[in-house]
Parts: sequence; structure tokens; C-alpha cells
Amino acid sequence: MDRRTSIKTFLAISAGITLLPACLQEKSKSSLLLKKIKINNDEEELMATLSETILPTTDTPGAKDLSSHLFVLMMVDECHSKAEQEKFLKGLGQFQKICKEKYDQSFNRMSPEKRYSLLKAFEDKKGIPEEAMSFYATTKRMTVQSYTTSQHYVTKVQVYKLVPGKFIGCKPVSPQEVIVQ
Repeated sequence: MDRRTSIKTFLAISAGITLLPACLQEKSKSSLLLKKIKINNDEEELMATLSETILPTTDTPGAKDLSSHLFVLMMVDECHSKAEQEKFLKGLGQFQKICKEKYDQSFNRMSPEKRYSLLKAFEDKKGIPEEAMSFYATTKRMTVQSYTTSQHYVTKVQVYKLVPGKFIGCKPVSPQEVIVQ
């Protein structure tokens, strides 16, 4: 075997070894690397669908377009206590269970009408377990927070001005304008 052929073979084997972990990646894992809570791909999809149902896409981007579900998961993972994280995950499980019991299917597969009627029951707080209510309330609050702090919102919807009005830096101040407390 000559040197050129062995270098080509070595490069082909090296490329294959480099790509192998990407091919063997577990499909059920979440796309977001979380440190404290464990979410699988189905649960992440449920969070994306729930966020999109709370803030749907209209003439403005919806929650899914802004990846609000990833914001919710990251905030729960990094900013909540261990007890709150466990309550959130337990509520997520109860939310899935309620979907199966009431509609005999997952939230992702429901029609939009069924999703809205389920969320209406959560808004009315009738017969909903505490953890499921806490999960829904946390998800809704953080989805709205994600949207209202997004670049789209502060540049297109509610235009943010650092200093409202007109700033004049070199203006003498009269003694009547100075208020001493």
C-alpha cells in the first residue's frame, strides 16, 4: 500500500469516527442541555405546543417561533429551587395524565379546539390537581415573560426607548427646579 492510499484511508476512518456520535445520538433526549431537571423530547414537544397554544402565531411571531418553551425550561432549571423543580416536573406528568384521561390522546395530537377547552378548564381551576395548576401557571407566566422580553417585542410591538423624550445635557438648572428632600 502506498502512502497516498493510506492517508486517504486514515482520513476516511477519522471522519467516520468523528461523525459516529452524532449518528448514535439518542432521539428521546431534549434539545436543550439542562443541568438539574430531566426532560425528554416528547415533554419538550409538549412544552412547545403548550407555549404556542398560550401565545399563538398571528401577524406577530408566536411562542414557538421565539423558543419560549426553551426559556421556560431553562428558567426552571437554573432559577427555581429543587422543591419547585420537582413540583414542576410532577405537574408536567399530571398535565399529560389529564390529557390522556379527558381526551384519550397527548396534548400535541389534540385539535386546537380541544387544547383551548383544556386550557379553559385550567383557567377556571375546576378539578385540577395542585401540581398541574402550578405547572400550567409557571409555564404561562414564563411564556408571557419570554415574549415580552424578546427582541421582536421591544423593537416592533412596544418600542423601548432608553430615555423617553428629548435629552438636553447642558442646560442650567434654576434653584426652583431643584427639590431637596
